[in-house]
Amino acid sequence: MLLIHAMIAAAKADGEVDAAEMQGILGRLEQAGISAEERAFLMTELTRPLDLDALAARVADPALAPEVYAASLLAITVDTPAEEAYLRTLAEKLQLDAATVAHLHQQFNAPLPG
Repeated sequence: MLLIHAMIAAAKADGEVDAAEMQGILGRLEQAGISAEERAFLMTELTRPLDLDALAARVADPALAPEVYAASLLAITVDTPAEEAYLRTLAEKLQLDAATVAHLHQQFNAPLPG
């Protein structure tokens, strides 16, 4: 559920979850074998306001931080200042260093936030 939460938070970063983002999230989750419980969680989370502090607080193990960031990165096309700001703030809250962030962006062929 943590990675689903990260994907939803990223999709909300620019103030709206557009159809492409929703399809991307659902497609990835269906490929991974989403359960009915996870689908219900997704629909509930889409109605809640973005809360990066709550997301970061759920990352109890620092080894999960890069996965949470990667899930967010996979959920969006980084093409707005709001999405860039979201990723910068998420990296800070997850205490990811610049090298890790750069590696993830390179791995997923995504531009680094400005």
